[in-house]
Amino acid sequence: MSDSTTVRVRTSTRDALNALSAERNEPVEAVISEGIALLRREQWRRQAEIDARAAAADPADRAEIASVLRDLAG
Repeated sequence: MSDSTTVRVRTSTRDALNALSAERNEPVEAVISEGIALLRREQWRRQAEIDARAAAADPADRAEIASVLRDLAG
C-alpha cells in the first residue's frame, strides 16, 4: 500500500472492523473495500427496483417492455 490515510471513527467501529477482519482472516483494507463494493451494488439494486416499479406503472413503458420481450422470444 503506497498511500494511506487516517479516518476517524468511534472506537467501537474500529473494534468491530478489526474483529471482522480477524474473523475473515483478511486485512482491514480488504474488508472496507468489500463493504464499499457491497454498498454500491445495493444502491444500484435499490435504484433498479425503483426504476422497474416506475416502468411497471407507466402504460407506455409496459407496452415497450412487452414489445421487447416479444422480439426476444422470436
